[in-house]
Amino acid sequence: PMQVTEEAEGHTHKSNSRRLGAINATAGIFSYAHISKCSGSTWVTLLKQLNLSVFPVHRAGQEEFSVLWQRKKLGTKAAYHSTSLRSPRHHVMSMFMHCKYFRPEKHKFRWNGTDETDFKVWLDHHVPMGPHNRDMHRCHFHPANYQSRHLTSSARRPHGLEDGDPFEPNVTAANRTYWELDFVSLTEFVHESRCLLYYRLKSNTTPEALAYLDNNCRCGAHTHDEDKTEGNVHVSHHKGTHRSNVRDLPEDILSKVNELTRIDVAIYNIALRQFMEEIAWLESKAALGRRVLCDDVLKPLEPELSYLPSADGRETNVTQLYLEAIGRRSPQ
Repeated sequence: PMQVTEEAEGHTHKSNSRRLGAINATAGIFSYAHISKCSGSTWVTLLKQLNLSVFPVHRAGQEEFSVLWQRKKLGTKAAYHSTSLRSPRHHVMSMFMHCKYFRPEKHKFRWNGTDETDFKVWLDHHVPMGPHNRDMHRCHFHPANYQSRHLTSSARRPHGLEDGDPFEPNVTAANRTYWELDFVSLTEFVHESRCLLYYRLKSNTTPEALAYLDNNCRCGAHTHDEDKTEGNVHVSHHKGTHRSNVRDLPEDILSKVNELTRIDVAIYNIALRQFMEEIAWLESKAALGRRVLCDDVLKPLEPELSYLPSADGRETNVTQLYLEAIGRRSPQ
C-alpha cells in the first residue's frame, strides 16, 4: 500500500503552531475548500454561524473549487485555509449514492438495480483506469482519487479529470498541500472537529459556539445522532439511503474501490493520525483538560476504518491510534 507516514511524522511537531494555534477571526478570510461529499455543506453552514469572514459565499454548488485554485483566487486576503476529508471507501460510496438519488428526474439514465448492484456497474466502468474511462459516467464526479485531486489540481472544479489531471495525483504534492492547511476536519468526526475549531477560536467566536464547547464537548454530553436533530447542522442532498457500513460489501467491489483510491487512502491515513494528535492536545491539560472523543464514537469505527494500512502492514485500529496519541501527550 501507498505509504507516506514517515514524511507525515516529520511534520507533526513542526505543524503545531499551524494546527493547534489560536485562530484570529478578524485576521482575514477563512477559506474553506469544499470537497464534495466530505460534509462540506454542513461545514460551510457551520462556519457562517461564527464570527468569521468565510469563503465560499454560498453553501454548495458553484463554489466547490480545488484547494490550489481557491488559494490562488483569494491570495493574501485569506488568513486561513481549511477543508474536510473523508474515509475514501465511504467517500466513493457516498458519491455514487448522490449520483443515483440526487435529482434523479434530471438524469437521462435510470438506475434499475439494488444499490449494491448499481454501485458495481458504476465501478466496473471506471476500473481498470485508462483513457477510455476518463468520463464521469452518469454522475457528477469521477471517483478516482477525488480528494487528493482536489489537493493537487490547478483546475477550478476538478469533479472530473480536468486539464489532463492524472488518475493518481502525485502523493508528495497532495501531502504537501494537506500540511499547508490550517484546519482539516474529518467527516467521521464532525462533532469533534467542531470542538477543535471552537476551542481555537476561543473568545473570537459566538456565544453559541462557546456554549457548544462548554456543554457538548465532553463525553456523555453529546451523541452523533444529535447532529441530525433540530438545533444542529447536518446537510443532506438526497432522500436515498446513506450507507455508513461498507466493510461488508463483496470483496470484488471493495477491491475496485481500493484501486480507485490509492492516493486518497495514503492522505487520509496521514490525516486520521494527525487528527488524533490534535484531539489528544485538545483533551490535555494544556487545552480543555477533559475527554472529547468518546468510546461510543470510536468503537463503531474500528471495523469500518480497519482497511487503512498501518506502518507495520497490519490493519488500523482507530481506538489504538487515539490511545497512542494520548500516550504521547501524557507525562513520561
